Amino acid sequence: MLIRRLLAAPLLGLLTLPALAQPTPLQGQVLNAQTGLPVPFATLGVPRRGLGTVADEQGRYVLRLPALTDTVIVTSVGFGRVVVPPAALAAGQRVFKLPPEQQTLQTVQIAHRPVHPATLGRTQDKGDVRWMAGSSGLETVDTEWGWELGTVLTPPKPALLEELHVFFFDNTYEHLRFRLNLYALENGRPGKPLLSQDVQLKVVRWQKGWVTLDLRPYQIALAAQPVVATLQWLQSETSKPENKYFSIPVKRDPKQTMVERENSQALWTIHPMQPSLYFSLLTE
Repeated sequence: MLIRRLLAAPLLGLLTLPALAQPTPLQGQVLNAQTGLPVPFATLGVPRRGLGTVADEQGRYVLRLPALTDTVIVTSVGFGRVVVPPAALAAGQRVFKLPPEQQTLQTVQIAHRPVHPATLGRTQDKGDVRWMAGSSGLETVDTEWGWELGTVLTPPKPALLEELHVFFFDNTYEHLRFRLNLYALENGRPGKPLLSQDVQLKVVRWQKGWVTLDLRPYQIALAAQPVVATLQWLQSETSKPENKYFSIPVKRDPKQTMVERENSQALWTIHPMQPSLYFSLLTE
């Protein structure tokens, strides 16, 4: 059974939906167009629809489409995107080559100014509900990979990110991997991606509570303007097919906005809530 994203009261059981018949999956690989090497954890999605997945460490993917009539967008951090039309899929194209983008170093404007530590985001570990994702009774959840959850944040002054903190209330997986994405806020929704580095958060076996990622090696600077920070589900592993899920506490709060989408090309949905996610930072 798939567990769709939902608001789950702490004492309620998991909402499950009947499993839908799966079409024959497309299988292939995402490669670097310049070097021919695999592109780890590239994302594949159908524009404006909840269809997509994420490739593994070797760039190999399993993409489940109802029919070969959809355009597929292939992306990865640090690469230009590739648009694969239905005709190419019907003709048998299964290897997609992404062109590398020129990397530019971001200028950290606060490096030589007096700074002090601060936090940005929701630091509480309890919420009104738990926002859940996962599956039950399936050996794979590759159709769920690519899902993103995050929040709109506004640094009052320029800041340098030091650590990311995310609270996991539930976690029945032996391994979880997420990507940190930052977007400019455009028309109230995530817009242009801001990161050129692949920043990943790994959650070890059954780990719950606050999970922290050191961001100092990446030298990520934020301007004093709204930004959208999300976690994108890249990978999960477990030896038990039943009751696979994780959850993040969420607080109802109209002052800040929670964003979510099914995969890398799906439409964003907006919620008047805040997840338990915050940054430690240095600010002026």
